[in-house]
Amino acid sequence: MHALDRWLNRRMGLPAQGPPPGREELAAWQMARLRETVALARRESPFYREHLAGVDPAALRAPADLARLPRLEARALRAAPERLLCTSQDEVARVVTLASSGSTGAPKRLFFTRADLDATVDFFRHGMELLAAPGDVVLALLPGAGEDGVGRLLTRGVEALGARCLCCPEPWNVPAALDVLKHSGARVLVGTPVHVHALARLAAARGVPPGQVRRVLMCWDALPEGLAARVQALLGCAVHEHWGMTETGLGGAVSCGRGPGMHLREADLLVEIADPATGAPVADGQWGEIIISTLGRRAMPLIRYRSGDAGRILPGACPCASPLRRLDTVPGRLGAGSGPGRATLDAAVLALAGVLDYALSRGPRPGAWRLDLYLAPGAQSPARAVAAALAAPPWNASRADIRVAARDGRIAPGFAKRAMPPAPGTTDDKADNGPTNGETS
Repeated sequence: MHALDRWLNRRMGLPAQGPPPGREELAAWQMARLRETVALARRESPFYREHLAGVDPAALRAPADLARLPRLEARALRAAPERLLCTSQDEVARVVTLASSGSTGAPKRLFFTRADLDATVDFFRHGMELLAAPGDVVLALLPGAGEDGVGRLLTRGVEALGARCLCCPEPWNVPAALDVLKHSGARVLVGTPVHVHALARLAAARGVPPGQVRRVLMCWDALPEGLAARVQALLGCAVHEHWGMTETGLGGAVSCGRGPGMHLREADLLVEIADPATGAPVADGQWGEIIISTLGRRAMPLIRYRSGDAGRILPGACPCASPLRRLDTVPGRLGAGSGPGRATLDAAVLALAGVLDYALSRGPRPGAWRLDLYLAPGAQSPARAVAAALAAPPWNASRADIRVAARDGRIAPGFAKRAMPPAPGTTDDKADNGPTNGETS
């Protein structure tokens, strides 16, 4: 029985050290929480009063009944997010603004009470217990300055289990991050796949022997193929995955290290995989869109929210025997946002020797691309290999402008998720990993 099972038992009112619930018991408990959430939303929120008109919360008895509920589109969080509030503004502890790269529309806004944030800290505390032990030092390559931002919430969770968390404020300054890692004696590393990969590559280039870092948690963005195995080999560590969104309260699912997939945060979230076109549920093992319903969130509950992420539930039980379902590695957004073309390019370019990162943007003509490489000190430019990758399907680039942006160990700044750049001529025609797609308080 691991930490997430004890967390689940406590949240369900079961003995912490007792056996975890079975799947049927957990599903019934989730549906009871969903009925409470729907009743609250219809009573307190002007938006949900209209959106859920005619919905009888008492009729929601089993997961199959979720299809009775309409899906919630992201545009509702842009158009008039205050109408989704189920509390007064005085009870809101944090407001998060999400601006999407490539979009000229209004940003999404999400509201959280202090209790909503504390629930995330609670999940982080138990999830990190799968990686860290009391007395450990955890180095987080994540935003850490904002009050109640992801770095601060993670720090609170890590400190609650008796460990210490250091947030590296500019992990794109990889040499400085590596110095912090070496001098702090950190045994656990948390960060975006690209930041962790760059640090591992630079550590190897500088002759740092593997073994200091015991476990790594990859989070924040999609995990490129082959990157986890490369980090594992370079640092000599175990690699865990995490999936989450601001809409999930940041925490969403984390791998236990015993089997594939990530255990869902099922005490706070009811996650479905649905057909993107119809909203109908798909069977475990099949791909679809991740649909989220929050359970117990007070400020702005989300009911059947369309995440836009592709996902699937792994069938069968994990070797750890937890009743928490497992989400497979999330490949990215549905549609063209970060589709198979970008995933293929990430896998190809980041596998090249000496490459720490790259930034992609569209050239001035159709079929033309610009790619800026960030290399380890002394590394040779792999421009020919990169050009070959861009010339192959599905890119079929007619022209590629490939440049070395840096060879000092630094990579592109910011925490933007890796997505396809917008078409030339749009107002947001930026490189993908500039300071877009971030969150501000």
